[in-house]
Amino acid sequence: MGEQDWARPAVLLNPLEGDPTDADSHIGGPMLWPIDEPWPHCDGDGEPFVGALQLYRRDFPELPFPDGTDVLQVFLCTLDHEVPDAYGPDVRLVWRDSTRVFELIEEEPEPSEQEEFYVPTVNVLEPIRYTEYPHAYERPEELRDLPTTSEGTKIGGWTAWHASGPLTFVCPECSAVQRQTLSLGTYEPSGDNVEWVFGSEGNLNVFLCSQDVRHPVKVHID
Repeated sequence: MGEQDWARPAVLLNPLEGDPTDADSHIGGPMLWPIDEPWPHCDGDGEPFVGALQLYRRDFPELPFPDGTDVLQVFLCTLDHEVPDAYGPDVRLVWRDSTRVFELIEEEPEPSEQEEFYVPTVNVLEPIRYTEYPHAYERPEELRDLPTTSEGTKIGGWTAWHASGPLTFVCPECSAVQRQTLSLGTYEPSGDNVEWVFGSEGNLNVFLCSQDVRHPVKVHID
């Protein structure tokens, strides 16, 4: 296998402190949420989820948006959960059609308790598109001088394994391979961290079914 066989497209979200609106892609800003739809709550503890990440298709066409959707919203239950491979916040994804949101929720509910290190600061995004390669130990010796895997918050690319891995996950619904689609990083390459901390100061990785992104999500926290 040559260099091209190990190359994957990736988008570093590159968060910067800002003041986004619900009409923007962002981390930690206001979510585009309709007034007539119940806000998501955690099944385990009943606390409301916290809006973590919102990505519009116009800004990030690399995401596998299902037909009829143009917004991906990522929510975190900001308490610890005992989940295999993912001790930390619970994760909820919502794929939405922004053209069907006519009136917004007046105020996003806040948890009565939460771990503050799972709550991001508010950031706008200045994405950087690039080609990414796996960690050196995952590729042949003759290719180990290629750039290493980024540990920042990103779309696509390779998984930044820390205390575990490399691991392979399959969809529990159809047995297709699950691919890393999003990775939320404790540390950003720019140094502009958003103040959340996952696992051993590593990454919260979201794996989606390669056949249907609405199948059950796999979360891995390192």
